[in-house]
Order: sequence, then C-alpha cells, then structure tokens
Amino acid sequence: MAYIWGEKYLKEIIRVMDVSDLKFKYDDGTLVLTSSQSVIDACHDRCIPVAAIEEKGKSDLDCDYIIMDVDQVEDDDFEEIYRRCAGLPLDIGITRRTYLREFSMNDLDDLFALYAMPGMTCYMEPLFQYDKEKEYEHNYIEYIYKLYGFGMWLIYDRSDDRLIGRAGIEVRETCDEDNQAELGFCIASDLWRRGLAFEVCSKIIELAKEKYDRKSLIARCDPNNVSSRGLLEKLGFTMTGFEKDGDCRYYIRL
Repeated sequence: MAYIWGEKYLKEIIRVMDVSDLKFKYDDGTLVLTSSQSVIDACHDRCIPVAAIEEKGKSDLDCDYIIMDVDQVEDDDFEEIYRRCAGLPLDIGITRRTYLREFSMNDLDDLFALYAMPGMTCYMEPLFQYDKEKEYEHNYIEYIYKLYGFGMWLIYDRSDDRLIGRAGIEVRETCDEDNQAELGFCIASDLWRRGLAFEVCSKIIELAKEKYDRKSLIARCDPNNVSSRGLLEKLGFTMTGFEKDGDCRYYIRL
C-alpha cells in the first residue's frame, strides 16, 4: 500500500466473534475487532489487522492490541492500531517547510542515500552494513515505536516529499531522570544553514512535552560541532558537562 502523509488508511471496523465468520481476506483499510482467541489467531495467520476486545472478567487474550472499552477509543487511536497492524508508519507532526513521520522498511534505501551525502557522518555514527541495518530498523519498528510510541523519525520536505533528515527523541542509557528522553537530529548536508534543524527540533520539543509527557530532554554533541552546539543553545538547552566519551551534554527542562 502506497503511503501518503496525512491520509487516513482505516476505512472500516468490523466485529467478528466466530472464526467461521472470518473471511480469508479483507480489503485494505479493514480492522477486525474480536473477543475470540481463535479469530485473533486466524487473523494473524492471514495477516489481517486485528485488535482484541477484552470482555469483563476475561483477561487471557493474546493479541498485540487489547481494547478495554471500545466506546472510549477515539478514531485516531483506531487509525494508529490499524497502521501498526498493517505496517504503515505513523504521521508525527508538521512544520512550515517539513513533515515528520515514522520510518518504514520501504525507506531504507533513501536513508542510506541520506547518510551517504558529504559531511553527514562527520559528527555522528554511520549506518551499519545494509543487511545489519535492515535487521536493526525492523526491530526498531517492532520494539521501539510500539513500546514507547516515539523514537527517531524521518524529516521530509513538504514541497517535493524528499527525505531531508532524521530527528526524534529516544529513551537511552544517558537518561537519568524520570520521563526524560534524548534529542537527536540531522539534516541533509545540502540544506545546512537554512534553519531547518531549528524548525524541526522546535516542533519535536513541543511534541515531547505535550504529546509524549516528557519532563526534560538531554542532547549530546561533539565539542567541535559548533553548529549543533549553537542550535541547542538557541533551542533553550544548557550545557551541563561532558559524557564519558567526551561529548558535550546539554539539558532542557520542559
């Protein structure tokens, strides 16, 4: 299924309580709701997006998504469940010149092209070799996005849908406060010094506080990376010291 930012992909929600009533295949955009483990298992076997409805007093359903009270679930929540099941990236946010979304496996070649641009890995780690990076990104989608609801996202130019960077927040070993995350960012080297990193990171800081309930953010950068240090200070971060590897450590209370 082709991905378009801002489009709604969930078209229909159906309830199936008996596996004999389950079709072998449904049209794209269909989410099955059920309280039957047999239906859940059959949906998994047939790659049909499914969410479980937990009935009162019953809590032994094995499903990635379990709904306690269907009537309290918002349309956007159903859209997210469907996308997770269908392997579609979530839309994250929009700025004046860019939009942010999750990574999908279809983006892998574009990601490698981004990192191959001149100067991109002067101050950040390169990607792994192709097959290892492919495995890493697959696990990132399955475990990081689903566990935290956030992570490193892709940045696209709104004018031509070109991948122009990567940015986001992650819970890492460097985080030493509750509800803290680390900010990371990079912009395509042919677009440096145009204010894009400030534009995008300002939006991410807003999302970190209002959507993801982060109370503080940290950031790290090489002491020689004057541009990133200046950007962090412009965003309101304060340098608090150095990491063990020599990176500068920055902090902002949200």
